[in-house]
Amino acid sequence: MNDVAAADYALCGWRVASAIALPDLPRWTGDARAPDVTISLGDVPAMDAPVLETALVQIDADARARFAIDAVAEYLVADGGQITVAPRMDANDPAIRLFLLGSGLGFLCHQRGVLPMHAGSVVVDGTALCLAGASGAGKSTLTDAFARRGFAVLSDDVSPVDVSGAAPRVLPSLRRIRLWGDSLANAGWSQDAVERCRDGLEKFSRPLHGDGVPDPVAPGAFIHLRTLTKGQPGTRFTRLRGRDAVAEFRNQVYRWRSLVGMVGVPAAMARTAAAAAAFPLHFSLERAVDYATLDTVIDEIVATVRAAR
Repeated sequence: MNDVAAADYALCGWRVASAIALPDLPRWTGDARAPDVTISLGDVPAMDAPVLETALVQIDADARARFAIDAVAEYLVADGGQITVAPRMDANDPAIRLFLLGSGLGFLCHQRGVLPMHAGSVVVDGTALCLAGASGAGKSTLTDAFARRGFAVLSDDVSPVDVSGAAPRVLPSLRRIRLWGDSLANAGWSQDAVERCRDGLEKFSRPLHGDGVPDPVAPGAFIHLRTLTKGQPGTRFTRLRGRDAVAEFRNQVYRWRSLVGMVGVPAAMARTAAAAAAFPLHFSLERAVDYATLDTVIDEIVATVRAAR
């Protein structure tokens, strides 16, 4: 492996050359291809004529995405292979990476024709089981509990689904777990052993890439997490099919509005329907977010998925 390869990183099977250190990602150990993605430092001016504009995001007619985080950085994602960062703080601060590997990854996936889902994903019986839900639904806590049970983690928070090849695949993405302080304590991890995601934020990150990076795997099941009031008994699984499954799946597409701005509604819906159809099983799961029942919930998820095959 040459010196250039030793300095590069792996993300979703892509070789990433970065001017910013990315300890969240494993080093590239693949072939000597040119980088698929380059992350550089530079100016990121506002767009003159965006086709989509929100308080934080601009999309232009070339499907480039610019987003700005106050006092952190401006970012420009272009052509599915170039990310430019204009830091407003130390370029190696964890806050820079928090948004670079969050929204930045989402925009990059859209430009590359890969659908990023707001979900954690683990490998169960050789296929991907994705855990999706709104912020606070317990995706990362449950993903971490699966990891502690010995299941391989494909991604935490953003799970890219690629249906462009001969067979659909869920790609190994950000293999680190981000947990709030209470979840971190429940998992038995000391704050000294993890990295704070951002100053003033009681959320922490621990990498998982030390145990090797799994290959992409076939989609298996997509589970939408719902929260019951603590104290309500048991778990409630509901099988989702057809339009209901696609509608719920669309709700979990990461940066959906930006995808629509880049490719238009028909193409965005077609991409989403194709990715949803790649998962043979869709469920809604209602359960109380309770640390004491995490192992029981995992057992019930695995048993429900296996029984439905």
